[in-house]
Amino acid sequence: SVAVFFVRVRPLTQGTGLTTDGAQSLCLNVSSPNTIRLLSKPEPRTFIYDHVADMDTSQDSVFTSVAKNIVESCMNGYNGTIFAYGQTGSGKTFTMLGPSELDNFTDELRGVIPRSFEYLFFLIDREVETSGKSKSFLCKCSFIEIYNEQIYDLLDSASASLFLRENIKKGVFVEGAVEKFVNSAAEAYQVLSMGWRNRRVASTSMNRESSRSHAVFTMTLESKEYRNEVVNIRRSQLNLVDLAGSERQKDTHAEGSRLKVQLSVG
Repeated sequence: SVAVFFVRVRPLTQGTGLTTDGAQSLCLNVSSPNTIRLLSKPEPRTFIYDHVADMDTSQDSVFTSVAKNIVESCMNGYNGTIFAYGQTGSGKTFTMLGPSELDNFTDELRGVIPRSFEYLFFLIDREVETSGKSKSFLCKCSFIEIYNEQIYDLLDSASASLFLRENIKKGVFVEGAVEKFVNSAAEAYQVLSMGWRNRRVASTSMNRESSRSHAVFTMTLESKEYRNEVVNIRRSQLNLVDLAGSERQKDTHAEGSRLKVQLSVG
């Protein structure tokens, strides 16, 4: 397996108390597509990643750089995982999904997850069209949440905590998680939306609505190809993950039950 690291610089937002002019614009510099320079004192520090997106990078460009090749690899039978990591308010959910407020949602601001749905089904439709009846696809989705070291099924709000299992055929999997078959990007997004409404959210002083859980949306793709009376079956998974905020307790002023959760997800 290969791990690839991308960094996205988030623009300043309302409520930070900072402005984009003057010295505030000089705290860091994206000096190349894979280099970010932190203008710290006494000595600046340089960090190198596989790709760095500055604050002006569009959602489409982020998808092309981060997710496009992974979706294509899933079509070829390889498993892929995309996850966003960072402090609460750093833009993880915006990058993965898009704006949190429906009034602000536009096609241009769609995140990595909806764009991955669209591209995957575009590739499926193209493959079916070019292969005729010799190839078919099945796609099913599951959506789980890891909260306070417990696993919950976001597609079944009445379910109890689930458990991880492992066997030779499936590898590691969540036993009892609901899987829904989908035939289009729109259907996949409906499943995502249904699960997202069930996600457990707690408020902290760092963000109006700070997620305190990890959410894992998994698309399982199965293709069947018929050649000379032989059926070749290929399976792969695409995992799309929105992690809980990575901030430290002393920065959020969390206490009591929220501190316990923070220690669990940190």
